Amino acid sequence: MNSIVKNLRTARRQWLARNTALGLAGIGALNATGCASNRPNRISDRESSNPILTIAQGDLRGVRNQSVVSFKRVPYAANPYLATTRFMAPQPAPTWNEIRDATAAGPMPPQLSRAPGGGLSGSPDDLTLNIWAPADAVKAPVLVWLPGGAFYRVDANEGWYDGTSFARQGIVVVTVNYRVGIDGFMLIDGAPANRGFLDQIAALRWVRNNIAALGGDPQNVTLAGQSAGAQSVMALMGTPLAAGLFGKAIAQSPPQNHLSAEAARRIAAASFAALKIPPTRAALAGVGFAELIAGTQAMINELRDAAKWGAIARQPPYLPIIDGTVIAEPPLAALQRHANTAVPLLIGCTDEEARLYLVPGGAIDKIAPPAISGALRASALPAEADAIYREVRQQATAGDMLAAFESDKTFRIPTMRYAEDRVRASSPVWLYHFAWSSPAFDGRLGAAHVVDVPFVFNTLGSNQSRPFLGGPGDQTLADTMHGRWVEFVKTGNPGWDRYNLQARPTMRFDTRSALVLDPLSQRRKLWAATNFE
Repeated sequence: MNSIVKNLRTARRQWLARNTALGLAGIGALNATGCASNRPNRISDRESSNPILTIAQGDLRGVRNQSVVSFKRVPYAANPYLATTRFMAPQPAPTWNEIRDATAAGPMPPQLSRAPGGGLSGSPDDLTLNIWAPADAVKAPVLVWLPGGAFYRVDANEGWYDGTSFARQGIVVVTVNYRVGIDGFMLIDGAPANRGFLDQIAALRWVRNNIAALGGDPQNVTLAGQSAGAQSVMALMGTPLAAGLFGKAIAQSPPQNHLSAEAARRIAAASFAALKIPPTRAALAGVGFAELIAGTQAMINELRDAAKWGAIARQPPYLPIIDGTVIAEPPLAALQRHANTAVPLLIGCTDEEARLYLVPGGAIDKIAPPAISGALRASALPAEADAIYREVRQQATAGDMLAAFESDKTFRIPTMRYAEDRVRASSPVWLYHFAWSSPAFDGRLGAAHVVDVPFVFNTLGSNQSRPFLGGPGDQTLADTMHGRWVEFVKTGNPGWDRYNLQARPTMRFDTRSALVLDPLSQRRKLWAATNFE
């Protein structure tokens, strides 16, 4: 029997190899063959501390923690870092004969470390995802989570993304790793663009083909993410390649950072120069990962030169590209043309996003008044902008003002434009803003970027969350916010008034959460004439 199964799997791999070519054909093969097996997809030994998940690829050994089962480092596509797969669209996931260990998380994809001094973090691996499910799930709603990281970092294994609390509420949770940086988003001749997005689509197709084995309902999938993950959600809403793969969407702090093909080519040329190699795919594939990450850091530093790089300065170097295929148009235009207007959207941001980037290292205290004046002028905001941004905090410094300005420019106003776009398309939209002020860094971190994540996942106690929370956090707020997300995943309605362009009802999450009308309206109006396309 083992030899028969082995021969069948070998034949399947050979078939896939013949029918999978460079580029989007890889996605097509994943779509066509994700369920190719006569074996029943199911969980066995559910009462065991190590249940077995059976899917088309093989068997996986997971972990049961009371009422929740989890399976980690599950491949949804083949290792994209090998010589034969480098810079290609995601290729079909591996198969295996023995029971595969899925009790522990795998490495994060190769990326720039957050540690002082940078350097390489992560290592090459299959493209993987992690799953938490109710042990007794039957047609349960599914939440697929895309982590953030400015498109050059990502780690689906981080502690604050633990899906246990959602699973206890009857939801199957999937967190996804995808390619980032040069491997995921640099424009390379002879390679498909936006490979990180193609990975995300491949993960969604894996979910559609396999999640029923865990008791999940493939017809009831919510796609969610934060920061770059939230921008990914909005991008996938606007591309036909992801049509039908999810029915609800959550976007937490989505920017609209993207590159034209021309800008992407310019950054690619500079990247090859920084790496001191010919501008070819083959030459790039021969660069070691440590050197590649050093090149990423060099390009981050390079783009700080506003005089040289103009409008694309001070952005991450490897961003979604308007390539005409995966992302055919800028974000709002793509949404208007391609997004399913029936897809409910829960969207919002934190009140003080940019303080994450300015407070921890002390940069906020080094901002001189000319910096905020120059930023306001460069953005062509109305004359009253200076006075309005002086009101963001009591005795606001130039650093406080710049933090508020950057929060609006990068996150808050793009978030509102997404919401407004969907309202104009008659789509159901719910808007929130997160106002809880973290006491971290002597009370100065505030309602910064990413501080909302552990409240959504109800993971305040994770080791990763505590430094951002400045202590235990606020469990009552976590219960409220997590509960609203659970309700949206289950029903498509988080339980407050839908957003509209007249009253602009917005849920304000704080120590005492409440529905408010058109919060921070003066700042919203400052940006009315600014085009984010």
